[in-house]
Amino acid sequence: MSSDRFYHGAVRAFSLAFLAIGIVVLVVTLANGGGPASVGFLLGIAFILVGAGRLWIGTRSGG
Repeated sequence: MSSDRFYHGAVRAFSLAFLAIGIVVLVVTLANGGGPASVGFLLGIAFILVGAGRLWIGTRSGG
């Protein structure tokens, strides 16, 4: 396995992990009564945006 292929796989895995963490943070925050202005909600959205953005950049750069 080439190092380039390993790198792209690792980036994809971490991006998916960030998406999963964001979803979990959102669900837990909303289940505990947090609203759209709560810190947990905003952090969840931030994690989702970072994960999705990194996946999108990877697909556009041929990764």
